[in-house]
Amino acid sequence: MTKEKSDNSLTEKDVSFDDLPKRKRLLNPKQSQKIGYSMLLSSIIFIVIVLGVFLGYIIINGLKSINFKFIFSSYNPTVGRYGLFPSIMGTFLLIIGSIAIAAPLGLLAAIYLTEYTKGGIIVSIIDQGINNLAGVPSVVIGVFGYALFSVYLKMGSSMIAAWLTLACMLLPTIIRTSQEALRSVPRTYREGSFALGATKWRTIRYVVLPPALPGITTGIILSLGRAAGETAAVLFVGSGVFFNRFFNGFSGTFMNLPNFLLTLYRSAGGWEQVGDVMWLTAFVLILIVFSFNAVAIVIRNRSEKQRGSY
Repeated sequence: MTKEKSDNSLTEKDVSFDDLPKRKRLLNPKQSQKIGYSMLLSSIIFIVIVLGVFLGYIIINGLKSINFKFIFSSYNPTVGRYGLFPSIMGTFLLIIGSIAIAAPLGLLAAIYLTEYTKGGIIVSIIDQGINNLAGVPSVVIGVFGYALFSVYLKMGSSMIAAWLTLACMLLPTIIRTSQEALRSVPRTYREGSFALGATKWRTIRYVVLPPALPGITTGIILSLGRAAGETAAVLFVGSGVFFNRFFNGFSGTFMNLPNFLLTLYRSAGGWEQVGDVMWLTAFVLILIVFSFNAVAIVIRNRSEKQRGSY
């Protein structure tokens, strides 16, 4: 009796999915695989179609409204409108400045949290703070930047205050993606470097960072679009109204393309008057974001090729 029970328990424990009676199966493995593949494929097709229609509509209407004289002027007297060049200049500077501040700080924070800390309550609090910061609305970040940088540190309405505010908003994304990229590097890389007598920092600099660079670049790519399209945060810290000069200095107010669109919408007498300008502005903004993303993707692909040659 005991032997029979033990044999039955062994059989039930070692039974595989294919050994189950057919009446207990809802779907066989091939059917499940086909259904899962179909759902994934349909999701991808749906996303591509929606994205294609969205971008295609903006690009087609933007190309119809193309006006190079209006794009590259601060004021267009022929139509009595302020040109796009100050907004383009402000968008470029916002992207470059905020990424230049957030990327090094985010990478250093990720290196410290991944390579130097050994866990604990403090590290858990920091991780939770990063997660919470990623979910803070951009309006709240703008109010914080205005209170800290513009008022308390007396930077006023300036490009520098906008850089620091956007950097605070981009830090969580860069830190998290950099952490995952560093963790994806096998532990054996580090152990081999230590066995050869390399120091901790030299191991991180020459062994860990090169293979992790594609993942770090991905985080920066995700941050580029947010920095370019941000409206609410920079409204508090320096985004101004139309002005004739294309650049007011790093300590002065500026104009960027999203706020240019917002101002047009608020001051427009009707879509017939400014509709072409809004389509053109949206088209130029998308073009700028795509250009920065293309440069970052090229850098990432080169890093991946170098990683494959190791």
